Amino acid sequence: MGPQSPALRLPLLLLLFLLLFLDTSVWAQDATRFKHLRKYVYNYEAESSSGVRGTADSRSATKINCKVELEVPQLCSFIMRTSQCTLKEVYGFNPEGKALMKKTKNSDEFAAAMSRFELKLAIPEGKQAVLYPDKDEPTHILNIKRGIVSALLVPPETAEDKQVLFLDTVYGNCSTQVTVNSRKGTVATEMSTERNLQQCDGFQPISTSVSPLALIRGLVRPLSTLVSSSQSCQYTLDPKRKHISEAICSEQHLFLPFSYKNTYGIMTHVTQTLRLEDTPKTNSRFFSEGTKRVGLSFESTKSTSPPKQVDAVLNTLQELKSLSVSEQNAQRANLFNKLVTELRGLSDEAITSLLPQLIGVSSPITLQALIQCGQPQCYTHILQWLKTEKAHPLLVDIVTYLMALIPNPSTQRLREIFNTAKEQPSRATLYALSHVVNNYYDADHSRSPDLQDIADYLLKQIDNECTGDEDHTYLILRVIGNMGRTMEQVMPALKSSVLNCVRSKKPSLQIQKASIQALRKMKLGDEVKEILFDTLMNGVDPVEKRLAAYLLLMKSPASSDISKIIQLLQWEQSEQVKNFMASHIANILNSEELYVQDLKKLIKDAPEYSQLPTIMDFKKFSRNYQISKSVSLPSFDPVSAKMEGNLIFDPNSYLPKESMLKTTLTVFGLASVDLFEIGLEGKGFEPTLEALFGQQGFFPDSVNKALYWVNGQVPDRVSKVLVDHFGYANNEKHEQDMVNGIMPMVDKLIRELKSKEIPEARAYLRILGEELGFVKLQDLQVLGRLLLNGAQTLRGIPQMIAQAIRDGSNNDFFLHYIFMDNAFELPTGLGVQLQVSSSGVITPGTKAGVRMELANIQAELVAKPSVSVEFVTNMGIIIPDFAKSGVQMNTNFFHESGLEARVALKAGQLKVIIPAPKKPVKLFSGREFYHHGLPGLFERENGVYI
Repeated sequence: MGPQSPALRLPLLLLLFLLLFLDTSVWAQDATRFKHLRKYVYNYEAESSSGVRGTADSRSATKINCKVELEVPQLCSFIMRTSQCTLKEVYGFNPEGKALMKKTKNSDEFAAAMSRFELKLAIPEGKQAVLYPDKDEPTHILNIKRGIVSALLVPPETAEDKQVLFLDTVYGNCSTQVTVNSRKGTVATEMSTERNLQQCDGFQPISTSVSPLALIRGLVRPLSTLVSSSQSCQYTLDPKRKHISEAICSEQHLFLPFSYKNTYGIMTHVTQTLRLEDTPKTNSRFFSEGTKRVGLSFESTKSTSPPKQVDAVLNTLQELKSLSVSEQNAQRANLFNKLVTELRGLSDEAITSLLPQLIGVSSPITLQALIQCGQPQCYTHILQWLKTEKAHPLLVDIVTYLMALIPNPSTQRLREIFNTAKEQPSRATLYALSHVVNNYYDADHSRSPDLQDIADYLLKQIDNECTGDEDHTYLILRVIGNMGRTMEQVMPALKSSVLNCVRSKKPSLQIQKASIQALRKMKLGDEVKEILFDTLMNGVDPVEKRLAAYLLLMKSPASSDISKIIQLLQWEQSEQVKNFMASHIANILNSEELYVQDLKKLIKDAPEYSQLPTIMDFKKFSRNYQISKSVSLPSFDPVSAKMEGNLIFDPNSYLPKESMLKTTLTVFGLASVDLFEIGLEGKGFEPTLEALFGQQGFFPDSVNKALYWVNGQVPDRVSKVLVDHFGYANNEKHEQDMVNGIMPMVDKLIRELKSKEIPEARAYLRILGEELGFVKLQDLQVLGRLLLNGAQTLRGIPQMIAQAIRDGSNNDFFLHYIFMDNAFELPTGLGVQLQVSSSGVITPGTKAGVRMELANIQAELVAKPSVSVEFVTNMGIIIPDFAKSGVQMNTNFFHESGLEARVALKAGQLKVIIPAPKKPVKLFSGREFYHHGLPGLFERENGVYI
């Protein structure tokens, strides 16, 4: 083909220019404002301040200064570097009210963290920013850089002066009002944006640690709606090159309950300023995407406090301990809230090093603070401290169990409870392990190494077909049943090991039955059902084992399973098994409960349905009992409730071996929920009952003796009734002394009980499907020993009291309780957290003292009860690991009363002297004050004192 003619070249050139235009038009204006092969150098200044607008100019503030370089190696691809950073905080104010700033002690560490890694980012198609941080970049530093990037993203320019756009920001995707304030020709030179941050999809409250013991908590969502948050930005653009010459963003967070006209009150203000300094050229076109890819939205990170906080915790505790001496108990609630808040900000290493000192100052206050801390490291160190101090095993059991019930367990708490269960394998610690495993897996849904270790431990405890120590194996099987759903996902081999115990005849009946019940939360596959059917159809097995298999099969049976069960009823030889199964199926057919309707249909559809046997006498045979009721409500799904009970008899005994009572509720169309279940198992009570109530038993003989002793001591008419009804004659010879007559029978009862088999009994309790534990009859012996030891200890108490009275004593007894605790965090344009919290603390107690002078027969008594209640609202900014600023409002109510008396005995006369108070007594006081976190600085204080 020859050369193209000029007439053909012209359309081709026009087509090429059109394609280039269409290609570049897809890039948004905010991306093309920065030309490639250039570097844009900005001075970045960001300040966060918290205070009470409308009262004074004083405030708590933190300021960041950095040099920001934005290199553009390729179109819409950027490399951002931050250097020469400083971190400053307020240390006071000049007479004009201007804040005086100074560098923080860790400013150099902050500068190093900000400049350590560069940040690569791209804005493909000019819409959503994609960041490629270094894999070692800390999240809280990355968030600050996100704030810088977000401030540089100018909305695209259009012909309209006002429009509403959805823009990508550090708050997520936000609905933004964009205004073009001025133009030079057709080019915008000044633009502004305004956004209500509640309309951003990433501006969501993030719950932080609160006291698990607080009565009022979990109100994060309602509380966050009481914070009004908005941001506005002003952009100055170069009219020729269109890049950003200056960007100023102002952000405001106002706490509405303590505001006036939605303008004045507690607020946090954030300002970001970027000013262009230089635009040198570069020749680097290299840009590589990193392995880590994240968005522009803020990521939550743990808000750890600066290192200096460690000393502050110890100082706060010492001040709290000294309140009784200084008689400033009105500050007790405030100081305890401050102590708990400071503990929450400490790292695990800091608490480890600080705990011995805290315990040394005051172990009661320290333990109260750790329990209400709400952070994983606090609970871990409670157990570690108890082990170090060799606390009583019962105390360790109680603390471990309570810790397991606290929601949202961390990996650290899971590991610590597991270690405690291994070192001290008791019912409390192992059941605690099951609770914390379930809670942990519900939150995480992963097969973590810690869960694998726990499954390995449980597997070893039931190896060799559950032939180990019977009591320990029984406990392990009950615990496995409690967390069966989780363990089945973590380690399927554990289920196979439990099935081996079900099949085996080596362990005791108790272990075999516990093995079946350990499957109650696991999925019943074909293999499991086959083993359960083998157990059910084995007529040699005991009744309770066969019925345990039957009840498990009836939880989720298929139509073929129902047919097998009904066929089994036709030729079943055991009347106990037959009657129980027949009564259970009959109750299902008569039940109004919603969730059994499908099961009822399966039974009715079975070919053998018409051949169900009749139910026999309930006094002799095992039976299932059910009462159910279903109610239809207008505009709602039906509601049903059921109460169910089981009585299982042994063929060779007139007493039931097992009994169970369970209540089930079905509401809102959800799956049925077992509200509670109580079960009782027992054996070997017949000899004991015979010795107590038999024909020659203790109670009949004792009653006869008592009746004879009464005869002759009462009127003749009563004696006649005794003779007529009990067959006694007045001439019968009996021991005249009732005690001497009964004591031989007591000796006889003790000898008979020692020679008989010791009865066994167990009772368990389940709430919402979770087994809380079980108790044994033998536990009464343990309780008896504890009471005996307590009685021995009590013998020495009078001597101790007498010694204390002689020497004199002066003590204080105070309880510190956070009854309300709600806290959450919100993202800010600065890329750091805005923390908002609302707490309520009560500290009742008394200071008491007594002193006696025996020589002068004189005593002094002092009692000063008091109670402090304080409500604390806090709002502020935290830069994790570096700085914290905020404003706090405290509302305190305090009451105290005092009694001081001297008692003397002189010349046979008792004199009571109540001296006049030496200083004013605060019967009631109330005050409100704002605090800015600066030493000794209070914004305002109002109060009333009586």
